[in-house]
Amino acid sequence: MHEFVRFYDEANKGDWYLEIYHSSIMDWCIRIGYKTTHHRRGEAIINVQDCDMDLAFAKAQVAFKEWLRESEGGY
Repeated sequence: MHEFVRFYDEANKGDWYLEIYHSSIMDWCIRIGYKTTHHRRGEAIINVQDCDMDLAFAKAQVAFKEWLRESEGGY
């Protein structure tokens, strides 16, 4: 988790939001999306859900890196 958050912080230029949530009845959910005006949440670019915390963060980091390479020209 710490590596994912560190990478997100380094890559984020203030254009995205990050949501991480978990509960006793729900898997780990990680979502990254574009901010809209007034810091409202807009369209999600990454949406990962898994019952295993480590796997969820690993999947989210891979998906975010792939998205950055394809959409932003790299990271």
